[in-house]
Amino acid sequence: MTQWRWKDGIRLIAAAVFLSGAFPASAQQPAAAPAAAPAKGPGRGFAALVSPEVAPDGRVTFRLRAPNAKEVYVTGVVQGSGPGGGRLDMQKNEQGVWSVTTEPMKPGIYQYTFSVDGMRITDPGNNRFQTGFNSAGSSRLHVPGGLWSPAPGIARGALTRHFYHSAVAADDRDFWVYTPAGYDPRRKDPYPVFFLLHGLGDEANSWIENGAANVILDNLIAQGKAKPMVMVNTLGYGYANGPQGAMKEGMLDAFAKTVIQEVLPLVEKNYHVSKNRTQRAIAGLSMGGAEATYTGLNNLDKFAWVGSFSGAYVMWPRGRAEAGAAAPATPAPGRAGNPPEGAAAGRGPAGRGGQQITPEAVARIFPKLDAKANAQIKLLWITCGTADGLVGVNRTFHQWLDSRGVKHVYIETPDVGHVWPFWRQNVADFAPLLFQGGR
Repeated sequence: MTQWRWKDGIRLIAAAVFLSGAFPASAQQPAAAPAAAPAKGPGRGFAALVSPEVAPDGRVTFRLRAPNAKEVYVTGVVQGSGPGGGRLDMQKNEQGVWSVTTEPMKPGIYQYTFSVDGMRITDPGNNRFQTGFNSAGSSRLHVPGGLWSPAPGIARGALTRHFYHSAVAADDRDFWVYTPAGYDPRRKDPYPVFFLLHGLGDEANSWIENGAANVILDNLIAQGKAKPMVMVNTLGYGYANGPQGAMKEGMLDAFAKTVIQEVLPLVEKNYHVSKNRTQRAIAGLSMGGAEATYTGLNNLDKFAWVGSFSGAYVMWPRGRAEAGAAAPATPAPGRAGNPPEGAAAGRGPAGRGGQQITPEAVARIFPKLDAKANAQIKLLWITCGTADGLVGVNRTFHQWLDSRGVKHVYIETPDVGHVWPFWRQNVADFAPLLFQGGR
């Protein structure tokens, strides 16, 4: 598949030039870390550098051997939800090794790259690598801690990648299935199933690689806070050209068909999952939030639990004609669903000011949704950060649901932008609510 060709090509380039990597800048300028002189291995040149190296206090040291380079720095963003886009300048020692050490980092998952004399590369010392759809990708860093790090001593669930031909999208694509620890295909009660959808520019496995959703579920289930469930992560594009066709009319309709007509039947055929709508949930971030609400609320015979995290409702069909500004083909900055960790606050897919849709447009998107649907909806859960450019369309949707008498939970988190830490926390908050008997 395309993403594997990108990944392999970037790694080969990185190995050839002995370069790569990047990382979130801290609020203070970190001190350069003098790397110890690397020992020479017999017949193998210099020994491999350790990069990134995470200290017990959360400080991270990056290293890169590039003796002929003039300028090397780590690029990325600050952690959390504040303004980012800074850089960490690296210093070179007499062995030609560049290095820098950050201030203590909060537990989390970060993406970074190196800039070497203006060339952006991944970290050749790091085998954790994150790609996007048709993008070069970046290196990935884990600072242990939080629900998105495996708790010691707990059983881990399994991940399986499936490939299939989509007649709807007219391409070959994949989806991933998480089964909880102790999954029993012969147990009396079938497992509930949770579709978790990625954002614009991402791939089917982005909730696993970037979101650590499987780890979050492992921890919650082991703690007795969430029901054992099967999670499905499927490719979020209704057309074969991925993000390039994301704003094309009919994309979300086609995507909904891939879920209901193709992926869901395959999951039900291969896994011991319930076919009862009250045991099915669908949620997503950004583009995935728009898809989850569009698919779930227009197919309440299939889903009873619906969640949206920073939903990019400007992508809804029949809604963009009345948007306050033309919807961009590619959101700024970066991608809607996969900006760098801690991307600049207020710069969601709608940019700094945000886009708007009207209540009339929402009514056309959900023509049958009113108070009568409350009997079918177990939970409709919508969240967005106040520093996210998408907060305006989320408020419009919230107000429209109120006007129609549709029960839902609406949460705005102060000063949070369009960032992965927020979405991981959303899964940690949302998953324990699913499939509970009291709802």
